[in-house]
Amino acid sequence: MAAVSDNTEDAHVEAPEVVDIPMNPKDSADSAVNATLSTAASSDEKTAAELHKAYSTSTAGRRTRLIGLAEDSRWKLRREELQMQRELSRTLKSSLYLATWKGTDVVMKCVEVPETYDRTAEKRKASNEAFDPTASRPLHASEVNQDLLEELLHEIELLSSLRHPDLVLFIGACLDKDSPVMCVTEYMPGGDLERHFMAMRRKHQTNVWRPPFPQIMEWCLAVARGLSFLHSREEPIIHRDLKPLNLLLTKHGEMKIADLGISKMMAAVAGDVYTMTGGVGSWLYMAPEVVRHQAYNEKADIYAFALIMYFMSSGRHPFHEISKDPELVLREYAKGNEPRPNPVECHLQLRQLMAESWHVDKMSRPSAQRIAIQLREAADNYTPPGCLCKRY
Repeated sequence: MAAVSDNTEDAHVEAPEVVDIPMNPKDSADSAVNATLSTAASSDEKTAAELHKAYSTSTAGRRTRLIGLAEDSRWKLRREELQMQRELSRTLKSSLYLATWKGTDVVMKCVEVPETYDRTAEKRKASNEAFDPTASRPLHASEVNQDLLEELLHEIELLSSLRHPDLVLFIGACLDKDSPVMCVTEYMPGGDLERHFMAMRRKHQTNVWRPPFPQIMEWCLAVARGLSFLHSREEPIIHRDLKPLNLLLTKHGEMKIADLGISKMMAAVAGDVYTMTGGVGSWLYMAPEVVRHQAYNEKADIYAFALIMYFMSSGRHPFHEISKDPELVLREYAKGNEPRPNPVECHLQLRQLMAESWHVDKMSRPSAQRIAIQLREAADNYTPPGCLCKRY
């Protein structure tokens, strides 16, 4: 594996002003939630705009600086070292490919290319040539959305400064000027937690499936340790999109946090409130303060983690008793209500911790480190049903 730099200084971000947009009780709930949905739907564009304000370094300058950092830290990869296998997924912002690097399966992330360039790759595929959308021809700067390229470069810069066993491992990046930028991470063949639950429900032919309690505790501990690492840095990193789809499994079933995107590291300001406002992340797992476009801190991750604990322990999506439509939950938040899942479906050992972690007052939610301690205590004190053994 390539060595990874621990230099946090290179990932420093100058924080823009805090923007606090509290809900106006005179506004209608529909207007409020429509604004929320509009903001969430356009979060990518807002993130890009914030990045241009937050980072003074030009794209070309950042790329040049990263090349030097990569060479010094030995995580700079050559394009010819990667052999493309197949496309894993594609979004409006990027594409993920399964590739091989020195005999090891890895995941390669590229900024999505324009439609005209994509057709070129598809034509190669149709003509039975090796399908490699990053190798058809060099991309010119004008062909790639510069905001997305800047985001990917900053993501690489951020990931290169992180190394923790409960985070998906950053292996390196291709930064050569004559080829597309590519971020390479370890491959997690177990897939994401959401699809794992779906597969287990199909396997057991049931509508509700949940893992054994020891497995739940092992997964929860991994998430808590990973969040504790991110939140305790000098410049805390707030995930902002913690959800089952971003929790990946190894072939042995160990869990790691993924998708540590670019605009998620912010310097603290007075009162430990960070310079990030609502409209980012998956609606179902959004903390109320995020939905309401209020300034928030790392406790937004704790709220999302509480809902993930509920998902693991109950085998059901949060708020399933309200609706399958996340928008209805948003409407409740916009009205000033504070709906929460009913933890009676969950393991007794987790109910109080979940209630504390999705507390209405974000500052009353426990830290990730505290959650990890409580989870470890619960795991150590757990006695399987029917077991007559004693713990000393």
